[in-house]
Amino acid sequence: MYYKLSNHIDLNTIESKTGLPFRFPNLYNSSEIIDGLYEESLPVITRDRPNEINLAIWGILPQNYREDWHVFQQVRNTLNLDIRSIYQDEEHENALMHRRCVVIVSGFFASFNYQGQVYPVYVYPKQSVPFYLAGIYNRTHDGFITFSILLEKHNFQMSKLHNVSDSMPIVLNDQHKKIWLGEHYTDILSGCNTSFEDLCFTSHTIAKEFYKNNILYDGILEPAIYKDLTIRS
Repeated sequence: MYYKLSNHIDLNTIESKTGLPFRFPNLYNSSEIIDGLYEESLPVITRDRPNEINLAIWGILPQNYREDWHVFQQVRNTLNLDIRSIYQDEEHENALMHRRCVVIVSGFFASFNYQGQVYPVYVYPKQSVPFYLAGIYNRTHDGFITFSILLEKHNFQMSKLHNVSDSMPIVLNDQHKKIWLGEHYTDILSGCNTSFEDLCFTSHTIAKEFYKNNILYDGILEPAIYKDLTIRS
């Protein structure tokens, strides 16, 4: 499961990269690790407000939901949804058709199982930071945006980094971001999305403290070397 993301980019860099203003700039905070299990928010661009950046809660709730975020997440974790099964849920399919968004991040994380131990891997583009992940969103009864990132079957490069499942987030470059927010979004799902290759992703292993709750320190995204473990991105 992809339940942590990274967004350590400052507000000015995001606005410069996207060419869009934050709707509520004073509410934005960057973080090396964002843990979706703790009701975290991330910057998003939604289809109904494509000319501004909003903040949205990670973990999609039903449209017009009235109860607490934690209540629903205990019943069903919706931090991420696999596009291969999204059509089995009528509400999520409806969100895919009408309420698509892009999530602005600086990197995501993979997990590599080797000889009975799992190692965290930080995955990020060499130059184009921040970048976008495809998502869907709903609005709660009181107007909050909640979203889920969408997963697809991993490509060859990601299969060498993430071997605990066969999935990866749907990555979008600038061009494919516009397609995803437009009428012809199905092009992204039908094989035309080359964003992962275009953005030239790289990766490195990081400290295992990544897996421990509430352990966050400066430099946690720095490379960590493990004896006898070699992962080639």
